[in-house]
Amino acid sequence: MRLWIRTLIRNSFFQVGAGILLTMVLGGIILQWLEPGEISKNDNPYWWAIVTMTTVGYGDFSPATPAGRMFAVIIMFIGISLVSLLTASISSIFVAQKIREGKGLEQLNLNDHLILCGWNPNGGRVLDSIQHLSGGKKKELVLINEMNEEDVTQLKNRYQQLNIHFVSGDFTQEEILNKASIFEANTVIVIPNTTGSEVATYDEKTIFATLTIKSMDPNIRVVAYLLDRENLTHIKRADADEVVVGDDFSAHILASHVVDPGIPQIANQLIESNSNSRFRRVEIPMEFISQSYSDLFDYYRKLNGSLLIGVFAEDENLGIGAILSSDASALDSFIERKLKEGGINLQEESKINVVINPSKDYTIKEGERAIIIP
Repeated sequence: MRLWIRTLIRNSFFQVGAGILLTMVLGGIILQWLEPGEISKNDNPYWWAIVTMTTVGYGDFSPATPAGRMFAVIIMFIGISLVSLLTASISSIFVAQKIREGKGLEQLNLNDHLILCGWNPNGGRVLDSIQHLSGGKKKELVLINEMNEEDVTQLKNRYQQLNIHFVSGDFTQEEILNKASIFEANTVIVIPNTTGSEVATYDEKTIFATLTIKSMDPNIRVVAYLLDRENLTHIKRADADEVVVGDDFSAHILASHVVDPGIPQIANQLIESNSNSRFRRVEIPMEFISQSYSDLFDYYRKLNGSLLIGVFAEDENLGIGAILSSDASALDSFIERKLKEGGINLQEESKINVVINPSKDYTIKEGERAIIIP
């Protein structure tokens, strides 16, 4: 109890408020003694004191005697000083809160938001995908990592369609996760973290964070990003709801788990090598050359129920080797040797041209092959 009272007395906001109250009471009492007129009746002197201190000045009461007016001047200066201190105290509270929020030290009060734990050079791609797939709808997103304040400010300015908040600290600690309102979060994304100084490998940190989150509440949806497929068993034992193994498409898939559920699962079936529904490329029968895409679509559908999604062709480009003369002169030999030493391929290369879901009137060309889903 004593500690609470001592803390209250030391609080600047309490001190200024107490000063205003004390000045109002004493000012009213002294004014009653100095002014015998209408101003001294009932609660009028206290009303006059607070109106004078706040510089409102309604003018309904005013001192008439020289002593009363001199006292009023004193009340005015005391009031101006105390009210200014009160305004400064209130402003400092909000400024301090903003500073703490900028440094990631403030407790957040959010609902149905996203939490992104960890940060690495691909983090921007994740935010890009989330912002793009959100369809213009502004999402609340909390970053938990050990980035500096300037980098976080740059992210907020870059991704203005995302309402980004920041919590600084180790996202494997329950205290830090609680600051991000994790129990009210919609989804938690855990990606490999390169902002800390921990000795553990990136995947170990991801697995540990998933275990911590699930131990706090098994119903929290966690999407984890792994760099090494060998750790897949461990992250599944940690009960992650969705797991993305690092590759060229991982950032987009990770964001889709959050804002476009269902699409990542379909994508996994389409690109998984062991899936019966994975993409396949097949030769187009010669009789369909110069025919419409619609005819070819119907052919595969009737043949075995396959779904034609597009066609592709390989264009042969003229390689550097074809430019060199065939008699292999000394100059050509020198050029060829230097290009090989520089790692430049002298052979012809193929360029893949893909057309996905063209119009039904699209004409099948010679050399094209089909992409189907069995």
